[in-house]
Amino acid sequence: MFLCGILRSCIVCIFGQTSTYNFYLMQKEKEVLALLSRLDLQNIHFTDYPPGDADQSVHLVAGEGLEAYLPLTDMVDISAEVERLSKRLTKMQTEYDGLVARLKSSNFVEKAPEEVVRGVREKAAEAEEKLTLTKNRLALLKSTVLVSE
Repeated sequence: MFLCGILRSCIVCIFGQTSTYNFYLMQKEKEVLALLSRLDLQNIHFTDYPPGDADQSVHLVAGEGLEAYLPLTDMVDISAEVERLSKRLTKMQTEYDGLVARLKSSNFVEKAPEEVVRGVREKAAEAEEKLTLTKNRLALLKSTVLVSE
């Protein structure tokens, strides 16, 4: 497994159970990594262990055998992101509640064409999924990163 993380103005690449060839390739392309990440060569490090603040990072799977840790603290204002997601969550909850209310109305379900009712059901299911994802993202930000409230 190969892990690559950008940490406080440096890149840390971690090689787990992978071939020495992958390590060789990364060493060979160190200058390209520096150029693409806009870092000095001395800020690119290769190691055998994950970053210490991995729990405060976004974990991305870029492809088979390639994962990245992107630290939130270096990329975004966490407090502002929590505030933005909280507002978005409130708006999404209101929209979802409206869809559910329509579906609970026997008047709507009985009188509306079947395809309209089906469309509202699909929108409600999609809204519920987005609501759950946003709640999870917000909970993760609040639990793993210190947020000043």
